[in-house]
Amino acid sequence: MINRYVVIAFVVLSRLVSPAGGYYRLANEGKPGLNMFSMNRILTLDEEDIDLGTAALLLSREWGTRRTFHAYRNKMDDMAQEIIGRLEKNRIGKDQRAIPVINEFLFDELGFKSVETADDPEDLFLHTVIDERRGYCLSLSVLYLALAERIGLPMYGVVVPGHFFVRYDDGNKQYNIETTSRGGMAPDKHYLEKFKPPETPETVYMKNLTKRQTLGCFFNNLGNSYSAVGEIDTAIYELERAVSINPSLTEAHTNLGNMYLKKGWAQDAIEQYMLGLNVISDDPKAHYNLANAYSQTGRFKDAILEYKKAKELQDDFVEAYRNMANVYRKQKIFSKAILELKTAISIEPDDSETYRVLGDVYREMGQYSSAIAQYRKALKIEPDSVSANISLAYGYMQSGKLEEAVAQFIIAISLDPSEAGAYFGLATAYNKLGRTDDEIDTYLDMLAIEPGMGAALQNLGNAYVSKKMYSDAAEIYLRAIEIEPANSQLYYNMGVAYANMELYEQGAQWYRNAIELDGKNGAAHHGLAISYYMLKEYDQAHHHIGVAKELGFEVNKELVEAIGKKL
Repeated sequence: MINRYVVIAFVVLSRLVSPAGGYYRLANEGKPGLNMFSMNRILTLDEEDIDLGTAALLLSREWGTRRTFHAYRNKMDDMAQEIIGRLEKNRIGKDQRAIPVINEFLFDELGFKSVETADDPEDLFLHTVIDERRGYCLSLSVLYLALAERIGLPMYGVVVPGHFFVRYDDGNKQYNIETTSRGGMAPDKHYLEKFKPPETPETVYMKNLTKRQTLGCFFNNLGNSYSAVGEIDTAIYELERAVSINPSLTEAHTNLGNMYLKKGWAQDAIEQYMLGLNVISDDPKAHYNLANAYSQTGRFKDAILEYKKAKELQDDFVEAYRNMANVYRKQKIFSKAILELKTAISIEPDDSETYRVLGDVYREMGQYSSAIAQYRKALKIEPDSVSANISLAYGYMQSGKLEEAVAQFIIAISLDPSEAGAYFGLATAYNKLGRTDDEIDTYLDMLAIEPGMGAALQNLGNAYVSKKMYSDAAEIYLRAIEIEPANSQLYYNMGVAYANMELYEQGAQWYRNAIELDGKNGAAHHGLAISYYMLKEYDQAHHHIGVAKELGFEVNKELVEAIGKKL
């Protein structure tokens, strides 16, 4: 459960009464599901005992809403009462003839409508649908189904890849109802041709769903909503429930795989993508996602094969070309990377990101002028692209244009003051310019945003050493060691800080720690030799200066002579 409240303008649906001012019995009265206040308990109920509207409102409550659970359920009950009253008044039975009555009430009178895009996570939830009188295919369908179960109509949710609708089915007659088209009807052929669901009988697609299966579809979208607000662990929990209930819902496997990949659990992601592809084998996005997971685990050949499949299924899949280029780039196969990126540009010449990645390839090849040219093309298309501004700054820095790099990093920071990578690059540029005070200030600004970045802490410590602020350096190195306890170089740096404070005993201990982690750290052996010399332990100093020399470290000749004189 997330601890926040969503502030929504509350549109009051007047308390509705029947035309005769009476009360009509609702078909869901007495259901055990009406008295359940835990989703886990609802999922243990028999199918006929589940109240879909109650379950959906429980998920609204978990998401966060200022209105009470019962307030919304009362509104649904009132709406159902009004519809039943109209059916009674017009002597219409609880059969397919009720569909136009529901549609007229919901869409014409109350003004419920579909949103153009389902990119606002709020639009999934029943409380938002009721408050704002808007939703997308799944959320509007859940309201429609909740009303149907109160009226007593045989209606079911139906899912196809990327879409959800309602079906009336009394065993003799079937009607597919499009809640995003004001309750219009469409034949099965429409869904088969447009959404191309798999025709294997074992899947969940195009079938009348149970209420539990409808909730499984809801959990899939719920996982996406939590992902959209950065609640990745909660998203995983909901998506795992989705695949448990509907194991053949390929979108749920894909979405769960995406969440696993965000957590760095690439092998788990691969398993989910494969399960999705077992259901729909010709889904280009699923092959693309699988390729991304293979790339993350270093299985580059497998990644390339999957990117190729994605491109074969969708020849204008720009992201597949771009990520395939990144795989070639990781293997230093730059010619193939450039070919993939130029093909992507021919497909979508206004894609800023592709030019940026092409610039990165040229920069990695050391062709800085070509890299800078590509970054400028990217910024011409998208001037506010933070990543392109940062890449251009690095291009300037690596080509020796340090002042231009500083200016470009500052532009990136102005566009996104929370972008830690821009601060890191700016501090690096200040270091190369010898502007140590600016370097320190920039690292401090960056660490306020991302305090756990070990490389920044290490570099900040080094800057303090260059300013002879050894105590400050030691404090920063200690923070870095807490983050990267296996980094031998950090222990060496700590030894340098203590040695410069003439605390040779402590310095020697830090050097020994560095050597324990990496016996081939020649600098640590050399520093330890100096500390032992200052501690008058000449035999130990002689031993470690010898090891440093054997490791190829350039030793201090005066130190070698001084040690020799003491033996």
